[in-house]
Amino acid sequence: MSTRMGRLRAWFYAMFVEHNLVNLFRRNFHKLADDAFRSAQPTMSQLERTVKKHGIRTIINLKDSRPDSPYYNFEAEKCRALNVSLVDVNIASRHFPSPDKLRQAKDLFEKAEYPIWIHCKAGADRSSIYATLFQHFKLGMPLDQTDQLNLWPYGHIKHSGAGKFDYFLEKYLEYRTTHPEVGFLEWAETVADYAQLNQEFKPGGLAAFINDHVLGRE
Repeated sequence: MSTRMGRLRAWFYAMFVEHNLVNLFRRNFHKLADDAFRSAQPTMSQLERTVKKHGIRTIINLKDSRPDSPYYNFEAEKCRALNVSLVDVNIASRHFPSPDKLRQAKDLFEKAEYPIWIHCKAGADRSSIYATLFQHFKLGMPLDQTDQLNLWPYGHIKHSGAGKFDYFLEKYLEYRTTHPEVGFLEWAETVADYAQLNQEFKPGGLAAFINDHVLGRE
């Protein structure tokens, strides 16, 4: 990153190996609220234009901090130049969210400087999870009324391995029918049996193949 040739090699790696090239054609950019947005990983020109257009103050990167990633280094550099806070979050679409991960999301939505912009790689799975949590924790929307875990227009494939969060919500909503006083976080902390959930969850073979191998989702 410190030389012109090094930056060029890093750019090619980000575009072709880290799949940033795809986002030239499919940004998967959507509005969550007047001060909140979700998308796939933007190119640096898209990032700059969007920050200026919407006055973005915080970018929530669901790909976590990756110092060895050229894309991550370009994004961190661009955020510093634009005076935008880059918050790195480690969340996986193929694991049930721990109570700590859920509480981290709730705290982040309460403390972040708005407007915010949430993104992962494709804007389909991890962004759908965080967008759902935003609607619930920040907007106060009941979980059975959230609308972010959809194939269209976001590209989320719930019957693949990335559908664990969908299943997690289904089990909570099922429990809530007889225990309406128990909130989502309380259920995750005191009721959810993660070992049993992992044993019960069965992704669809074709859906998992498409998501994991054809689309190469993380």
